Amino acid sequence: MKLQKSQVYLRLLFFPCENISLLQFESVIQKDRFDCMKKKVFFCNCGAKLIREDRLADILEYLKQTGHPFSEISDLCGCSVDRKSETRDLFLDVDEGLIVACFPRAVRLLLENCGIDHQTLKFEYLNFRELSNDQLFAGIKLFFDGNTEKGEFFKLQSSAEWPSWFPMIDYSRCNTCGQCADFCLFGVYEKLDNKVVVVNPKGCKNNCPACGRICAQTAIVFPKYEHAGAIAGADTIDEIAEQQRQQLDIDTILGSNIYQALEMRKAKRQSIIRSTAMQQAIAEREKALAGKNLNK
Repeated sequence: MKLQKSQVYLRLLFFPCENISLLQFESVIQKDRFDCMKKKVFFCNCGAKLIREDRLADILEYLKQTGHPFSEISDLCGCSVDRKSETRDLFLDVDEGLIVACFPRAVRLLLENCGIDHQTLKFEYLNFRELSNDQLFAGIKLFFDGNTEKGEFFKLQSSAEWPSWFPMIDYSRCNTCGQCADFCLFGVYEKLDNKVVVVNPKGCKNNCPACGRICAQTAIVFPKYEHAGAIAGADTIDEIAEQQRQQLDIDTILGSNIYQALEMRKAKRQSIIRSTAMQQAIAEREKALAGKNLNK
């Protein structure tokens, strides 16, 4: 006879001498833990068109048909900046998660950007840039195998006004040379406490991966980079091929005198920042004057 958890507890409590095996008790506990385990799929319905729109629609429809809990994130890149705390809470509210998105290395960096230590969480990844929809569906089915939990889906919407193109720094590869900060004209990076930090992601010029192309350590990742490879966050990196590509890109972008080119870029960036600050000050002054005239 199959015992329910409550029956096992009561019989152990009131009839400790009864012959209920430890194995039987543990099996009930393990089953109860499994039944209570909160599992969810997180699907990035990426707006960067890294895969065809019909594929994204089919993935979303499949997830709805399973009836299992899942969250649709309209754009994980954008939400990791614009809705950081909500994204963090969403991922932390599960025991196990399956993330259907782009390269796992890029996704892990986005999670870190939200303040999530992915190493302490039980996450699995399915890369829709490398797997077919049939492979994705098989992976989702395997993830929920034996789990009967049902639930409605939740959607987290990012800002549609921003293409959410920006760099992430893989600190496991970064040597803090600061070349990216000196090269960038848009104030995206800053050197803080012997560390290069992305401080202004929205300042990044859309579809400009140049700082990643000249990074000698291949430490800069653009999750929406269309050509895949290390810059897009691929987990497997051909170090020799990357060195050859970097040298070609450096020669093309910076020329033969790298240090002089970087100093010129740095001076130009400072000039742009000063100009932007001046424009902002003028705009604030005009706004204040307009308010003053209205009060007369």
